[in-house]
Amino acid sequence: MTIRFSASTLAALLALGTAHAQQEPPASVIAAAKAEGALMMYSSDDEQRQKTMLAGFEKKYGIKGAFIRFPTGPLMQRFNVEADANNVQADIVSVSSPIPFESKPERFAALTPEVVPTLARWPKEYIKPNFILHTLDVVALVYNSEQIKPEDVPKTWSDLADPKWKGRFLLTDPQVADNYLGWLDAVERRLGMDYLRKVGAQNYKVTQSGASGVQMVAAGAVAFNAPTFTAFSSGLIAKKAPIVVTYPKDPSVISARSFGIPSKAPHPNAARLYANYLFSEEGMKLYCSVAPTSLAGDPDGKMGCVPVREGVQMRFDVSEQRKQELARAIGVAK
Repeated sequence: MTIRFSASTLAALLALGTAHAQQEPPASVIAAAKAEGALMMYSSDDEQRQKTMLAGFEKKYGIKGAFIRFPTGPLMQRFNVEADANNVQADIVSVSSPIPFESKPERFAALTPEVVPTLARWPKEYIKPNFILHTLDVVALVYNSEQIKPEDVPKTWSDLADPKWKGRFLLTDPQVADNYLGWLDAVERRLGMDYLRKVGAQNYKVTQSGASGVQMVAAGAVAFNAPTFTAFSSGLIAKKAPIVVTYPKDPSVISARSFGIPSKAPHPNAARLYANYLFSEEGMKLYCSVAPTSLAGDPDGKMGCVPVREGVQMRFDVSEQRKQELARAIGVAK
């Protein structure tokens, strides 16, 4: 039997095939996004990376974006206050924990390849009902190369308890974000509470952000900062600051960034269009050009990203009681 299509049907099918090949949303979504004309992103990601991605998005679609950056804890506190008041301001939420999406799923829209076409290429295990696991970064340590020789840099997390570092390093407070707490949980599971107590006795300084931490390292105020992430150092490294990023082992701890669209986003079509851009080949290449990063959608590094490394996936189902025990053991809580 021969099946014949009308000219209009054939044109529609060809258009659909072209759109699928380009992985663009329907023209109606693009038009609606441009009519909305704005995008607001709430993110704990590196500031330079957010600026770069929004500039690329604006160049491609003519939609200007803005962002608010805080660590995950205070950022989600702001978002939830707005959501409680039925006054959501964010179109995109990108934070270092899946907990905000899992604990209040009704506040985030479903994300599927039908909504975001480029997700058709994304590994299915990283597509959750109402959010996407985006980055898969190894927790890092950044040190001042004028203060520490490469051979003396901590190679494992247990090295933080070495007496030679007493009073010389900066600890990012694990209480400020779920991924820093996830690191603390992972190293305790490998090294034990006694290890945390030894680190707690090291007379370290404390910072509330990896972004501020690397600034102190670059200024020479401390020898190194940990835990942290590569992206915070990229801008300073480009400016020839005396800092180097390294990745302590035993264990190597992997942190995933979570991305979602609020169900009451003020600019939902712009949010869908940005998501599609972020997860596209073009978006992945641009994202990884800012700083070395591992993306769930580019496990082999074909888009210029860092191939996904082996390591321990940090846990986020840490009870409040355990969080307090861990924080007290390492000395950031009473």
